[in-house]
Amino acid sequence: MRNKTLNSYLCIALLLLAQIPFLGNLQAQSTLVKGTVLDAEGGMPGVNVTVKGTTNGTITDIEGNFSISMPGGNSVLIFSYIGYITEEVTVGNQT
Repeated sequence: MRNKTLNSYLCIALLLLAQIPFLGNLQAQSTLVKGTVLDAEGGMPGVNVTVKGTTNGTITDIEGNFSISMPGGNSVLIFSYIGYITEEVTVGNQT
């Protein structure tokens, strides 16, 4: 049975975030972030991943993988899933 909190698999997702490439000017910077949302049973399909304060979002695939473009490295990702607690995670310099 799946735990009703995103904390456990969000920590794993953060560990799996792809290295964030920084592209020149910070004002014109766009960062591609890739990761996997997991729980104790494996990848979680259908988790909503959005960039806070924007309309930019995606959902995880059948294996829990996602990729999303963000404006800058200090953006916050919001992870939400029906029946689970919504979590906000600052990406920063994490890989």
